[in-house]
Amino acid sequence: MKKLCAALLAAGLLFTQSAYASAAFKDVGRTYWANEEITYLTNKKIISGFKDQTFQPNASVTKIQAMIMTAKALNLDLSNRPAPGFNDLPKSSSGYAEAAAIVDEGLFPKSASLKPAEPITRVQMARMLTAAFKWKASDSVSFKDVPKSFWGHPYITALADQNITLGYPDGTFKPNNALTRSQFSVFLARALNNDYKTYTYTNTALKYKLELPNYMKTQVTAENKKDEFGGYATHFYYNNTAQLGYKPMLATIRVIPESKLSLYKGAPYELVKKQGSTYYFYQGLSSSPYLPNVNTSEAKAFERIHFKLSHMIKGLTPTS
Repeated sequence: MKKLCAALLAAGLLFTQSAYASAAFKDVGRTYWANEEITYLTNKKIISGFKDQTFQPNASVTKIQAMIMTAKALNLDLSNRPAPGFNDLPKSSSGYAEAAAIVDEGLFPKSASLKPAEPITRVQMARMLTAAFKWKASDSVSFKDVPKSFWGHPYITALADQNITLGYPDGTFKPNNALTRSQFSVFLARALNNDYKTYTYTNTALKYKLELPNYMKTQVTAENKKDEFGGYATHFYYNNTAQLGYKPMLATIRVIPESKLSLYKGAPYELVKKQGSTYYFYQGLSSSPYLPNVNTSEAKAFERIHFKLSHMIKGLTPTS
């Protein structure tokens, strides 16, 4: 056991950040769960940060901000649109033209007032995106807090059916919660680019499933192995051998029965989920296998996939 722990500690289980210190925003590091979607929208000039070089990912998105960014993302023509009819949004207001286009397109309902500075809710954003992309409601997905009688049910189920949202781990969608800037970025990036939508990776042998970004279908390979202590592991590899000559490991999921836990005592695994007498652990990396050549395109692609995969593994769902 001591030899096992020593080897694991030598290899390390937490990916070092020293080689990747730079980031577009002070408060959105490379390991942040929505980093790549935020980067995608920033590069497309749909969303931007603040003067202090922060992004404020947990800040709410206001209704008028959501309208401005959505109109920009959809490349809507802002000219010659009828007045949206909101008594609290004069023509001189910032975002008036975008709001007029959004309402004219049927993406947001007409009403006496807009309350433009009020945070947009998750269900209101679901309605905007569903209407914009003409998605259909689905009976194949459901959330605990979204009954069929709820007005937003068609929009939320359409959003989920398109793999735009997974909801929360407790099976809820929280439709009336304010939409954060990071959530907005993920919703919109997935709507615009299928690579950011998710697919379900199901491991029938080890009885769990993960939601992974579409781009990982061709870039990641998974392999199950039994270890000498009676546990099992899924090793994930990056499908590119050009620079290293082999497929480097990205991360590992350890599946250990309760009866064998004592054999792994001291191993620095991160507990992800417990289902009955089965424990699911995450095992990462100590450093990039591309050191010291971490600035190559292949090394950066590996880094991107590693961080995203690590986040998605922590959302693992047991299937038994």
